Amino acid sequence: MSAQDPPVDLPAPVEPTPLVEPAPLLEPVETKPAPLLEPVETPVPSLTATANLTRLLCIAVACAAGIFGVLSIGTFTAQAWHPSPELAVAAWVASFGLPVTLGVCSRWASVRMLRLIVAAEMVCFVAITGFWLLVRTEPLPAGADIPWAITFTGVPCVAVAIFARGGAAWAFTALACTLSGLVRFSTSADANPALIGLADGLYSLLLVSVFVALTLAARRAAARVDEATLLTRQAEAGRAARVARREERLTIAALVHDSVISTLLMAGLGRTDPTVVAEHASKTLWQLDALRSPPVQPVVLVSDLLRRLTRLTRQIAPEAVVRVDNPGMPAGTAPVERTVPSDAVAAMLGAVGEALRNSVASAAGPPRVSSRTVRRTVTVVSTSDGFQVTVSDNGVGFDPDRVPPERLGITESIVGRMRRVPNGAAHVRSHPGRGTDVVIAWAPERSTPPSPAEATPSPVEPASSLVEPVETFPRDRRSAERQPEAPTPSTARTYALSRSLDLSTPLPRLILALFVLVHGVLAMIAIVPGRPLTEMAAAYLAIVFAAISLMRPGREPFPRVRVAVVLGLCGIGAVLMFLYLPPRSGVPFAHWHLGAITLILVVLAARGQIRAAWIGYAVLALLAMAWAVVTGQTVVAGIELVIRHAGTLLAGTLFVVGLDRTEATLRVLTQDDIARARGDATTVAALDERKAELRRVNLLARPTLQLLAAPHVLTATERAQCLLVEARLRDAIRGRALFMPLVTEAVTAARQRGVEVTVLDDSGDSPPDGLAALARTVAEVLGTVGHGRVTVRVLPAGRPEIATLVIESGAQRILAVGPDGAVRAP
Repeated sequence: MSAQDPPVDLPAPVEPTPLVEPAPLLEPVETKPAPLLEPVETPVPSLTATANLTRLLCIAVACAAGIFGVLSIGTFTAQAWHPSPELAVAAWVASFGLPVTLGVCSRWASVRMLRLIVAAEMVCFVAITGFWLLVRTEPLPAGADIPWAITFTGVPCVAVAIFARGGAAWAFTALACTLSGLVRFSTSADANPALIGLADGLYSLLLVSVFVALTLAARRAAARVDEATLLTRQAEAGRAARVARREERLTIAALVHDSVISTLLMAGLGRTDPTVVAEHASKTLWQLDALRSPPVQPVVLVSDLLRRLTRLTRQIAPEAVVRVDNPGMPAGTAPVERTVPSDAVAAMLGAVGEALRNSVASAAGPPRVSSRTVRRTVTVVSTSDGFQVTVSDNGVGFDPDRVPPERLGITESIVGRMRRVPNGAAHVRSHPGRGTDVVIAWAPERSTPPSPAEATPSPVEPASSLVEPVETFPRDRRSAERQPEAPTPSTARTYALSRSLDLSTPLPRLILALFVLVHGVLAMIAIVPGRPLTEMAAAYLAIVFAAISLMRPGREPFPRVRVAVVLGLCGIGAVLMFLYLPPRSGVPFAHWHLGAITLILVVLAARGQIRAAWIGYAVLALLAMAWAVVTGQTVVAGIELVIRHAGTLLAGTLFVVGLDRTEATLRVLTQDDIARARGDATTVAALDERKAELRRVNLLARPTLQLLAAPHVLTATERAQCLLVEARLRDAIRGRALFMPLVTEAVTAARQRGVEVTVLDDSGDSPPDGLAALARTVAEVLGTVGHGRVTVRVLPAGRPEIATLVIESGAQRILAVGPDGAVRAP
């Protein structure tokens, strides 16, 4: 029936079918965990920029500790505390072993464990430097008076900066550098040890500050990446859900229009043979039932799977504890919501049930031999990478290799069952006397690796992921083709290291000022009596101008001309200092320029010019060896001057390379994560919307269709009822926003009075806020119309009025309705 069809005589008012709000596909997960969901410690998440940066920084600290540990072996051997060599070795092992342990454990350990390792590292450094200050206060031999304990001051400082807040990280950095300066003061053989200690402490503060600043800047940028990714993921998931709901509504609407409405219209007009009407009604009912059936590849929400696991556990092992170990979320909360294929769900439930039954039957040992109490735990982990269940007990255990082949409980009912599921896996870990762990997992299909062009890192894009991208559960191909690739969050571009080294922020300016001050002090201490100061002053100015040129704001990548200027000034400063210095001058900090230039090269590497930085270091090393040979020394003497600075540059390079190499991976990870969220949201929303729409159609039309499916001649009342249901179905499709009880009752009453009513909704997916007030107004206006035609139209969003009513009853009237429900002439 169209808006131009003649009105049909309807029977007396009938009770309208109550509107049922669409119900969700599954019950929502409770915000408060069920009693069996015990909170557990949250491990380091694996799919965030912050988590991957944390792991990367821990590995960088471990590498730096290994480098400085190797370089300090000679110094440690010469300075070992002879009254207790075992204590000295233990101190050396703890100093460099703890940060190495930090890097090794970063891949699997929880944040709490990593923090404990860092805390132990802090205590170890303070204890060792305190020992030097309180016990070993005697000066060391001249020329070898730098204690090995202060050669790695930066390692614990950077480790603290990985986990602590900025204020705490800077406070520990200041404490560590102060202790380093005091230790150098107490062990210096120079005539003025206070000046030496001050200069050494300031230089340590400068060098360490660069790495701490890089670490904190990277952490802030990674946090911004995570925040931007989360917002983009939510926006994309919401958009995908809206698209999926709209598509499902259109699908159901097409069926309703082509089958349901046409059947009702044929029956209501009475122009079609009852046998044909019955045939159409039966076919329509079959089509509705087919849509209610599970899809070819049905899926289950993780929240529903968790409830099934809990129910299964209570049935088999009531004393077992079910807990959620969900990375990246508060302990004990519901797992990451996603969909899991129903065949994988069935296999996982079967495997978990078999594991629990085996545990109940045999974990306690023979009843007459053992009376031990067995504790059982079912741990659920759900991430974007998949779903995993671990069934654990502390029972007698067994040797999996000695299980007889005829015992199929493990090989077939657990491992074999999961192997037969696409992307399923199961593993049994057990040992006599140590309990048993059965790990059952499912993961979605992995995506195709990116092409070389896509994997090429951009110098200004984010970098912090070491995790391979994975593909979401396959979704409808048509939906995937209609949805564009999710863009990388724009705020993620702030993650480039070069942005954090820009002079537009106060911290780099402060570090630059400290660089100028510290090396000015070192240059004055290194003055050689009787030598002209012109060369040293010129060298100092050249190095300072190189640092200023490097830290000046500029476009990215760092311009080659600027690179040449920085390296040229550093070379000039090095040559002038070598010309100034006599062989074996004996003054402290005589070769201060080597450390200054190395620090500039570290920052140059951080700005993306790693090759240029190492070329500069190679030239510096050649100059040092040439100076040693010219002044009558050996090449080895020149190498010894620069070799320890190689460790500083290598540590900085590893730091930067680790970040740079993860830029493309993070970009792929972000896009894949958003694609997963979009795919899951599409699947869930489509199923939810289909169920809600079918429920509405069935409530409105199924009783009438079942009546029509039995061939018989319809009475006038039955035909009128068919037309009434047909009209209400049209209202539900065309006037979705106003399909509410108050409006439907008023529309039904008006039609029974002979008024032709058309309800249209042009608001799309953005219904107006004042729907309740609009419904009251529409009902009031319809109640005043006794004949003619009324067209109610909900307007698109963004207009001053939210709806119009066109009344053709005698003279035509047009009424506009505002958000408050007030009626006014347009």
